[in-house]
Amino acid sequence: MKKILKLLSGITLLSIAGCQYKAEIPLSAWELWDKPGADTIDIGKALLECGMPTPYYHDEYNRKLDGNANALIEACMVQAGFRYKSRYLSSCEFFDARFPICHSGAVIPQRSVKKRLNSPHCKRNRNKPECLP
Repeated sequence: MKKILKLLSGITLLSIAGCQYKAEIPLSAWELWDKPGADTIDIGKALLECGMPTPYYHDEYNRKLDGNANALIEACMVQAGFRYKSRYLSSCEFFDARFPICHSGAVIPQRSVKKRLNSPHCKRNRNKPECLP
């Protein structure tokens, strides 16, 4: 009886501990980028201007992006002075330059206000701060 009670107590403790340390995945892309002097609106604008359809990672439009499109957005953000907060390999380092943007001489796209204002996010949310002209 004591063994069963200890076993049940152990399982309960492990279950509770497992729930407390659940990994949190950021819902918005601007949580992962940083630039001195930039606030979340500036980061959201930059992501949209660099070609991200919406500033939310778990969005139907962003899930449709291929690896090269993600690498293009990343390169545009870095070129604009932003840095990724998390320690990870860039898309080009991780995928061994399989994407066209990763080859030497590739043209990194510039930020575009037109791209931001015509993004799926801004078409649906014209009054959000990141979507104002």
